[in-house]
Amino acid sequence: MPTPRSLTGAAIVLTAACLGASGATAHDAEVPRPEARRSQSALNVVATLEHYGAIAKLVGADRVKVNVIVKGSQNPHTIAVKPSYSVLFNKADLLVANGQLIELGWLDTALINARNANIMEGHPGFVNCSIGVDIIPYASEEIEGTPFFILNLGVGGTMRLGNHHYWLDPGNTTIIAKNIADKLAEVDLPNAPYYRGTYEQFATHFGEHLKEWDKQMEPFRGMQLVSYHRSWNYLLRRHGLKVFDYIEPKETLPPSAAYMASLVDRMKRSGVKIILAETYQNRPIIDEIARQTGAKALILPSSVSEDLGIKTPFDFFDRLYRELVPALQAARTS
Repeated sequence: MPTPRSLTGAAIVLTAACLGASGATAHDAEVPRPEARRSQSALNVVATLEHYGAIAKLVGADRVKVNVIVKGSQNPHTIAVKPSYSVLFNKADLLVANGQLIELGWLDTALINARNANIMEGHPGFVNCSIGVDIIPYASEEIEGTPFFILNLGVGGTMRLGNHHYWLDPGNTTIIAKNIADKLAEVDLPNAPYYRGTYEQFATHFGEHLKEWDKQMEPFRGMQLVSYHRSWNYLLRRHGLKVFDYIEPKETLPPSAAYMASLVDRMKRSGVKIILAETYQNRPIIDEIARQTGAKALILPSSVSEDLGIKTPFDFFDRLYRELVPALQAARTS
């Protein structure tokens, strides 16, 4: 599995320059030094994404207090750094992060201004949730020339990048939970047996649900779908479904009129009847392609989101399959 390196140095210069251009700095808010923190009974956990925060709550239970940076209803690719992030990071005992650069562009600056070395990558308080996941690499033609690719090269990154939407395969949920539980046990040794116990209970319960979800999806192996973004690849790989093509020609880049016309023509000729998209994607583009092809636009949540009434990974995948399975059934028989 390709593991991204820690982004420092050039990352700090680049993102700090962006902040200066916007007229905001992390010092707009008063940031206390880590040594000034009061001792607390519960560990302060900050998750970059709400999905990871929900898993941390289940594993840490009453031993943790969890804050999240990016809500599940937000587009995780368009987050701008805020001074409040550094305040949260300064007080954190544990930082739960994606590990495949979905936070590229804001996380490093927020961490530098937080002045809390313990939660920097490579230190005990940093959780890389992607460890142990079978990461899908981006092909060069999928990312070259995109803002993500250019920013990554600008901070000293390599041209080999992994798809960071791995939490959308339910089978990776227990891997993420294990990574969080292991780090909780490491930074809070007296409660280590507790975290291992809650993880085992969670993994057992989640595994029972996973068998049912896999069973529901078995009849649809080999079906083709169009995906707006390259976020559903892990889910589709798990269930043997195929991506016919993407609405975005490259990661996060909107389609041109010519590209859309070509996609519509190919969908018609191939009989593709499902379009998958997240709730935050460009709905007029989705609706127009669906109108011209007769395909069903399936707009799905892509994360746990309390704003959307989805509080746990169980809730999230139950809702995902509750909407996906009937749509696939209808497409297969149409």
